[in-house]
Amino acid sequence: MVCRAALFAALVAAVVLTKCAAKLFPITTDVPGDEEGMMMPYDRIALDDCHMRYWKDGGRGLVAPAYGQPALLREFAHIAAIGWTKADGTVDWACGGSLIWENYLLTAAHCAANDEDVAPDVARMGDLNIYSDEDDEFPQQRKIVNIIRHPQHRFSARYYDVALMKLDTNIVVHETVAPACLWLDDEVRFPKLFSAGWGRTGFGEGKTNVLLKVDLTPMSNGNCSRFYRTGDRGLRTGLHEHHLCAGDEKMDTCPGDSGGPLHVKLLHNAKMSPFLVGVTSFGKPCGQSNPGVYARVSSFADWIIETLQKEGETEATADKFEPGACALRYVHVREYEDDVVVSRSKNYETYNSDNAHFSSGDSRHRVTIQWPNSIQPARRNCSGTLIERDAVATLADCATHLGVTPSRVILSNGNFLEVAETIVHPNYTRAGGRYYNNIAVLKLAGTTSFIPACVWYRDNIPAPEFEVLGRGRADLASYNRDELVTSLNPTLIPLSPRATVRSNTDCQLAEQYRAQLTRGLQDEHVCFQNKPFVVPGVCEQMLGAPIEREIWRFERYFNYVYGYNLFGRDCGFGEPAVAVRLNSHRAWLESLLLPSVQRTAAGGNDVAGRDAVIFINPDLELSDRCSYEGGVEGVCVAQERCPAIRQRMQSNLPVTLCSNGSIVCCPKTDIEKPPSALQQEFNECEQRYRHLRIQRQQRWDSFQPLSKRLSHVVEIGWENGPEIAFRCFGYLISTRGVVAAASCLDALDVYPHVVRLGGLYTHSRTDIALITIGSITIHPEFNQTTFMNNIALVKLTMAVEPTVTAFPGCVWQNVTHTPVELQLHRTGSTEPIYPVYRSDCDARFTRPFTDPRMICMVPGATGPGEYCYSSGSPIVWRKDEEQNLFTEYLVNLYSHGACNSSSLRLVHRVAMYINWFKEVLE
Repeated sequence: MVCRAALFAALVAAVVLTKCAAKLFPITTDVPGDEEGMMMPYDRIALDDCHMRYWKDGGRGLVAPAYGQPALLREFAHIAAIGWTKADGTVDWACGGSLIWENYLLTAAHCAANDEDVAPDVARMGDLNIYSDEDDEFPQQRKIVNIIRHPQHRFSARYYDVALMKLDTNIVVHETVAPACLWLDDEVRFPKLFSAGWGRTGFGEGKTNVLLKVDLTPMSNGNCSRFYRTGDRGLRTGLHEHHLCAGDEKMDTCPGDSGGPLHVKLLHNAKMSPFLVGVTSFGKPCGQSNPGVYARVSSFADWIIETLQKEGETEATADKFEPGACALRYVHVREYEDDVVVSRSKNYETYNSDNAHFSSGDSRHRVTIQWPNSIQPARRNCSGTLIERDAVATLADCATHLGVTPSRVILSNGNFLEVAETIVHPNYTRAGGRYYNNIAVLKLAGTTSFIPACVWYRDNIPAPEFEVLGRGRADLASYNRDELVTSLNPTLIPLSPRATVRSNTDCQLAEQYRAQLTRGLQDEHVCFQNKPFVVPGVCEQMLGAPIEREIWRFERYFNYVYGYNLFGRDCGFGEPAVAVRLNSHRAWLESLLLPSVQRTAAGGNDVAGRDAVIFINPDLELSDRCSYEGGVEGVCVAQERCPAIRQRMQSNLPVTLCSNGSIVCCPKTDIEKPPSALQQEFNECEQRYRHLRIQRQQRWDSFQPLSKRLSHVVEIGWENGPEIAFRCFGYLISTRGVVAAASCLDALDVYPHVVRLGGLYTHSRTDIALITIGSITIHPEFNQTTFMNNIALVKLTMAVEPTVTAFPGCVWQNVTHTPVELQLHRTGSTEPIYPVYRSDCDARFTRPFTDPRMICMVPGATGPGEYCYSSGSPIVWRKDEEQNLFTEYLVNLYSHGACNSSSLRLVHRVAMYINWFKEVLE
């Protein structure tokens, strides 16, 4: 398998190729609410938040592979025309056969002689038109030197109608000439089989010169007996078990097809290998939609292998005919599965290995469920899906083994976590139908550093294809680009083949599963299927393992899990399989995973729990009446008019949002009076300074990077004689006020004297302004030991004259939500940093966050190295207005934290200090 950056590169010779894995590429889908941007609440209020909670870990991009080569006719490589040479040198091609060894054909025993009792003497392979020289580039013709009929065959009867024909020399294995494999299982569960031959095209018609194929439907011998009764010519005792019937409403096999193959093509290694299921034996007059009768190959497998060995083919052992071994022996010459073939143009085919159904590899979200070693026999095929850092979703069937609940789960990196609690859905009962409510949650004793899966909490599946999890033989799964396989590797490895969703009404399940679905498939079920059947051993479903797909959201892709495997064979290849849809159990999962969020049955605003919880009521609009528990009446107003919201959060009381994060339900007694001059400056920031942002864009578009447009960031300095030492960052929030870190301003014995504006923005002296400091106010609750309330205000002696290089930034005033895509200002650059839920912060720190004014964040940096930030570094959100034009909001102020890429950092939420800002600056 090879990777290319673009399809056209596949057609260019001498390009360096790189190995890669076939994989479904991330899809883009419209998710309701995404158009409003990513606004993350202070604490978690819903399960459907993965794209915000783990934004740092979203993926960025993939490339698609493709390549091409000359197209060769591989489909009929095993089919042989068997003929009788006439006196004039022409050949009467009157039977068909199939290569099963490199010098042996399998055919019908009645083809051992013609009506004149003459044996055939020649076989021809690799030729579609046996009476034309136009396609004679690849045919191989051999003499037949020996014919071995089944010992129980009689020409007067239609039983045991199989024979082996030995060729004078081995064929040359090639894309157009290669042996088929034998289907060794008596069960024929394929809905369609394929036959081909050069026989007559209909009753009374002549033979065809061109090889024709037909797809046929297998029929039980009981139904077939309506056409072939006991006592019919040659059927003295009726149909036997070694007979196989197959037919079609319009097509069947005809005389001249005798001995030809009835086969199925099975998938492995992105190739399709033919497996012989039957040998064409007899039928009614053809072309009249009568089923044909075939010799069932599985009934004669032992005889075939034993006969080959008796004839001196010592390598023709039973293990060589095992399905996997046979498929791999000739994989390098097999035809590619249809999905891999991108295009065919004359004699050239283009392939895209990324379209292959199979790729090796496990899901990083799958866990293996284990029980204590003392519980024997051990249970091994139980998986689960990590849906939270401390919770696994799995089958209720996997919640117990021999009466014992699981003891631990093994993560994909080999580490394990103990299971603290096993919770089975209350409506699950084996007696009531084990395929309903078959869900359980394993609560883990600790949390893992692994990022859990995103769960698709939506009714629809956004694209028809997704990946399922299974395990199979390593040598049958890997993509094969016409490479000869010289050794077998039956080691079982994890696989993630793709599958296609089927509607529940169009889900044709095997009888063994239908019998247990007493109420049929429900909304909680996801039916999926792949069209091709696979070689046995290619893929076995991992029960409880996820079905998943990567989805783009906000310019990154995340791995979304739709559900997990419930039942099915061969990972849904050929026959449908079924998974449990997690979204159908969302309410139950919320009750376990978000117990502090409790909604009323009417969908109202009541929220109970020990922590403050944000509840969104989309039915409420600006100026609507609203209420809180205890008879508190309120009105939906803009957030800035309701300072009481901050107090409610600090008191761990519920907060209701009306429609969106900027309109809140405010108690009537707390609605603020008309805004002050400073509040008005905060409120009107976007429009007040828009002209400067436009000028800035026009002035520096050609040479000033976006990350360095620092019109709002100031430097704070100490005068030391004629020199000024600038030691601290600050952020201009009004024409007279600068926010900074208390720990930085209070570090020396004296306070700073001056601020510099525009110095980080340009080297032009005319754009730099120095303003003396009038006063410095350290927050009264600043704690030098814990760094709580590490915030201070610098009041200037004179107002800043707003210019394109220095003007106030906007202040984020939303106390309930924060943007996800934030940037931290450093000297001359910005770096990404992302918010973290309060509860997730609590889980990582020894002491819980009791003060909502402080929260933690995770840096966007990854990998080793130091990522140290200065106290007081502004953390901002850039609200895009149009290309390269943005409004910058100060959201948080950096306080402290370790310098590695994984440690959480402590910051102060600017919105929680608005009232204090007004007290100091007004």
